[in-house]
Amino acid sequence: MTDTATPSPGYRALFRHPVAARLLAARAISELGDFIGLAALLLLAYDETRSVLGPAAVYAARMLPALLVATVFSGWLDVPARRTMLVALSLAGAALIAVPVAVPRPLPAILAAGLLGAVRAAYSSVHVAVTAEAVAPPLRLPLFGLSAFANQSGQVVGLLAGASMTVALGPRLALVIDLVSFLVAAVVLAGLPVSPQEGRRRRPPATAGIRIIAGHPVLRVVALLTLATVLSGALPETLAPDLAGGGWRPVLLAASSFGGAVFVLVVGSRGWLARVSGQLVVVRALGLALLLAGLLVAVGAPAWAVAVANALIGAGAGWLIGAQATFARLAPRERMGQVEATMIASNIMFSGVGIFLLGGTAALFGPAAAYLAAGLVVLVVVLATRADRLVEPA
Repeated sequence: MTDTATPSPGYRALFRHPVAARLLAARAISELGDFIGLAALLLLAYDETRSVLGPAAVYAARMLPALLVATVFSGWLDVPARRTMLVALSLAGAALIAVPVAVPRPLPAILAAGLLGAVRAAYSSVHVAVTAEAVAPPLRLPLFGLSAFANQSGQVVGLLAGASMTVALGPRLALVIDLVSFLVAAVVLAGLPVSPQEGRRRRPPATAGIRIIAGHPVLRVVALLTLATVLSGALPETLAPDLAGGGWRPVLLAASSFGGAVFVLVVGSRGWLARVSGQLVVVRALGLALLLAGLLVAVGAPAWAVAVANALIGAGAGWLIGAQATFARLAPRERMGQVEATMIASNIMFSGVGIFLLGGTAALFGPAAAYLAAGLVVLVVVLATRADRLVEPA
């Protein structure tokens, strides 16, 4: 396999880059605000309905609009100027979250959550497109790494803070903080320098992203590895309540996110994960970590050992920042938004199908079988990959 990735300069250069620094700042602000607001929406839906179906409806509502944006409407993501698109999406997020702020009831919360799912899918796609267009290849992996770290840490801190505020003071304060985070992110993004390539582009058909990925031998393989990974993405959190109680339950729930956050922070500043050869190593390690978790559960290992295995699973899934860097390097820049949206849609569908199938496996045969099945899927896909035939063009 020919390797064309440039060594990473580390994180320091990110904060001196006029585009990368603003993208990172806006992402960190919006991620923290999003999860504070999500916690409020989940608790609001539960408190009003007194049923787990309320929070489940909030999560479900986020999926369908995101899928529509990432499929039917994906061709529009690369049409407007990208700076304008990011600012508009941030302002749209603020307007949507204002609805449950004004009317804190389950129906407005669910509707806002659904439309916010569409905004997040579009925002993530355009964010990657701007990175591919305006950030040099050596800086992309560090940017994706810190963005992933912001997502993981924002999830932990934001959900905890949002839930605490909602329990103590009601949902409005947490939702207002989410609204303000959208507005601050819009101000930050408005200062992005205009790229010479900015401007309206011709809208491609909705299937263009699929054709680009399927027609490129490297992107096709990286996409398959990505789908094999997200298939079991929520497995540690799904199985945690069945594997431990008391104080160990939140540890098992958070272990995967913690492992992923540490991994992307450490590895994002090193260039080897930008290479497909490095990504294959980590995907193999992910498959082995899933098998290890299955064996530990099968033999009745203590909860701390399963937590360590979950952390390793989260770390293994951190290779996805390398997949993003590969897509940003090899996909056409003028279609990067649509290509990223195609992957987002695929990830949503495969993670949903995967957790349904693996959850069913756990219900029928036990949690150990679910871990083992997930590990075998990952290893079969990665072992079927002929690394020697993957040639990355310069």
